[in-house]
Amino acid sequence: MLAGRLPWESDDSDDEVLLLYAVGNKRERKWVHKVNEKRREFGEFHHLMKQLRQDEVKFKEYVRMSSNQFEQLLPLIKDDIEKNEANYRESISAEE
Repeated sequence: MLAGRLPWESDDSDDEVLLLYAVGNKRERKWVHKVNEKRREFGEFHHLMKQLRQDEVKFKEYVRMSSNQFEQLLPLIKDDIEKNEANYRESISAEE
């Protein structure tokens, strides 16, 4: 702002600077949050479930149903809870 001008008085160059500032500071939105980008590598399901399947008691304590019940329930609800894959992100499986 030039000296002697009121704050609400601006010229085109001031407007251009504000516009460039606003465009430059816009955050890039992602379809996949950072937490979920590496879920196959660090996620609970891909590590813990393998171990739980080997111990029926621990599986039932964690999932609140036996592995047999889980396997019977999954096909019944799979179509309702599973989403289709997209080009830009991998969907979460019904089992997860």
